[in-house]
Amino acid sequence: MSQGRRHCRNCYHPLTGEYCGHCGQREGRSDRRFFDLAGELTGDLLDFDSRLWRTLLFLLFRPGFLTAEFIAGRRARYLPPLRLYLVISFITFLVLSLFIPDTIRLSDDKAANGDEAVVVTIDTDSADAEDSAVDPNDLDLQIGLAQEDSPQWLKDLEQRLESNTGRLLKDPADFVATVVEYLPQVMFLLLPVFALLVQLVYLLSPFHYLQHLVFALHYHSFAYLFYLFTAVLEVSGVKVEDLLMIGLLVYLPLAFRRCYGSGWWGAVGKALLVYISYALVLVLGFAAMVVVTIALL
Repeated sequence: MSQGRRHCRNCYHPLTGEYCGHCGQREGRSDRRFFDLAGELTGDLLDFDSRLWRTLLFLLFRPGFLTAEFIAGRRARYLPPLRLYLVISFITFLVLSLFIPDTIRLSDDKAANGDEAVVVTIDTDSADAEDSAVDPNDLDLQIGLAQEDSPQWLKDLEQRLESNTGRLLKDPADFVATVVEYLPQVMFLLLPVFALLVQLVYLLSPFHYLQHLVFALHYHSFAYLFYLFTAVLEVSGVKVEDLLMIGLLVYLPLAFRRCYGSGWWGAVGKALLVYISYALVLVLGFAAMVVVTIALL
């Protein structure tokens, strides 16, 4: 304990040892030295018995367990569902924003390098090949979204979509970067919809909507974390094209069984209903996001 310190700096309770007997905060080290403060900051991360690592292990390998524990009232030993979702989603979308636009630009560069050979081959076979090339700036796209009697805001939206389509075709990486920027907000807004779908398939159960929302937070946290895992395998050269889809398909019925006590057939049937319904919601949500993104380019 620091010389002269007799009270906890967090709750001002009298100290009798290295840890505060009232709130549990450690007061045995001074935070004036760099290594002491760094040790405090990284202590929970490096401690494999901490709530973070315990929560991640149960999230990955025991589907539905964390939600069942939350409903049963055993919550202090695990990371709170919303905090878990925010941490994992932040890391996931940060990785997406860093790597996806660069990947697209790299693909464009490869395509540009290959264009020369393609053009030579085409020119050998056809003298009109050059005329068939389309310049994105020369496109005159007519969407047909608004009619003559449509509101002015709809006409303005159509005009922006038409004018920005050329920019989209010319620089798709910029478009994808903007989509990734809005993707976290869209997915967060869709969480209550997923919870509502779960409530509909368990309409006669004693569980209420907020408990289904906790389930949605845990399921999406697993989806993001599993995506990061498969992305690391892909970067390492391991081919796992179908692993992500299989993991998501298997995880949901297993989570339904453990969390809600469903039988096998009931869990699988309810999972299929949620999958199909949520897929439609995702399509509509992403379509709206793409339209908004093009309009804001």
